[in-house]
Amino acid sequence: MSTLAEIAARAHAAARDADAGTRHQAARQVLDVLGCVASGATHPVATSWLPLVPGDPAGVAVPGLPGTYRLDDAVEVGATLAHLDELDPLHGRGAFAAGAVVVPTAVALGEPGELLARAVVAGHEAGIEASIRFGGPALYARGLWPTAVFGPLAAAATASVLLGLDEDATTTALALAATALGGFLSADVLGHGHYLLAGTAARAGLRAALGARAGLAVSTTLLDGPAAALLGDVPGAPSPDGAPHVAGVATKTWPCARPLQAALAALGEIGTALHDGDTVVVALPAAAKHFVTADPAPADATTAAASAVVAVRGHAAGRAADPRWYREVAAGVAQGPDVAVEITGADDLDAAFPARWGAHVRVVRDGVDVAAATCLVPPGDPERPLDDAALLARTARLTGRPEAELGRWLHP
Repeated sequence: MSTLAEIAARAHAAARDADAGTRHQAARQVLDVLGCVASGATHPVATSWLPLVPGDPAGVAVPGLPGTYRLDDAVEVGATLAHLDELDPLHGRGAFAAGAVVVPTAVALGEPGELLARAVVAGHEAGIEASIRFGGPALYARGLWPTAVFGPLAAAATASVLLGLDEDATTTALALAATALGGFLSADVLGHGHYLLAGTAARAGLRAALGARAGLAVSTTLLDGPAAALLGDVPGAPSPDGAPHVAGVATKTWPCARPLQAALAALGEIGTALHDGDTVVVALPAAAKHFVTADPAPADATTAAASAVVAVRGHAAGRAADPRWYREVAAGVAQGPDVAVEITGADDLDAAFPARWGAHVRVVRDGVDVAAATCLVPPGDPERPLDDAALLARTARLTGRPEAELGRWLHP
């Protein structure tokens, strides 16, 4: 059996066998990402990019946005907005932001309910499994963003469930989605291109599922030959049987890069106020440092969300959880205390990665360590999840919608 066929079978089985608890996990992903989409709609990149996407009066709505779009445009718009603030959920071991591509695909095709939840389970299973089998976070060192590389598979699996495709047709959908694997992560300036890739991936996955339904044919060995050559390694063994991958997804507490979640949690545990002239030394796993900077003057809001300096200063100003903080710093209207940040590594964090994206933090004042803390499991991780009430409240705040209305997504 080809790798794509194995992944399709796994996704189908995960969707079919999803119990009430797993479906609830999927519903939480939907609710979380809807808040991210609404927040992303006011992001500076969205202000420039959204006018380029034409509306369609007979089209599909994107929750949180006015107007309607053609189906594939709606999926692309939702997925792009979901990732802009770096608040979207992430599967640590797969280094895969499944929700950004899966949820917009699902809500464009379906309504709240059991089928949509099963589709979300399938999409997470396919995309995360593919990323894990090709190294997950190791892809960063090769200049690739796992979500962009395997996002089309996640979206294709999601759409396949909602379109009623059988396992063979789902394999074809995933294979069609795999024909255009890509997703370069910049080696210098992160830029806006990275943030458009989630939308491109979701759109490609939807088109692949529609193509499979229409009877298109394609090789199903693309991950075993061409992709292995492109990605520099053959696919690893399948993940052991156990809980579906959707259960391993972390909810972000702060709208910034995933490695900074543990750093901010550690700062919160220290409880020491930061002052002008302090230096915060942040130790991260080596692989996680590929998409974090210590840039004190990021060029725009997207690079601000990857800056440890901006996140740490936001913590000092009491605004690290506010997406507007990162935008205001980039625009030069906010700065916070003059705190420096040094990023370093630690062997023990490397040993625990990628199961845990931990951080050691030290506060240095006048050349002397005044406080230190370690966080291996930040709030929002599967071992330390936000409760439903907190998640619902955050989505209500980000969307401006009442909790009673949003509850249909969490409790369909």
